[in-house]
Amino acid sequence: MKKETSKKMTIDDLAIMVAKGFDGVYKEIGEVKHEMRERFDDVDKRFDKVENDIAEVKENLASTRMDVLGIGDKFVSNHTFDKHLIRFSDLERKVKTAGKA
Repeated sequence: MKKETSKKMTIDDLAIMVAKGFDGVYKEIGEVKHEMRERFDDVDKRFDKVENDIAEVKENLASTRMDVLGIGDKFVSNHTFDKHLIRFSDLERKVKTAGKA
């Protein structure tokens, strides 16, 4: 047995029901948009931190590179050192030989 409804549904009633349904959907979409906006703001903050960290690493790397390149200016190469050691040994031998004569 079907229950009889006491009131007939009109087009206006249907339009009101549909409008209320859409209002609920719009409200949910608004909440989701707000939540997404907050999450994107958090992601943007994290990207800003990563970019700053990368910039700092680049600066440190450039500084370290300059330090490494500067080491060559402070020290002589093995080849040059060996050449000077041989010349110094030759000079010592000549001085010792000249002192005996």
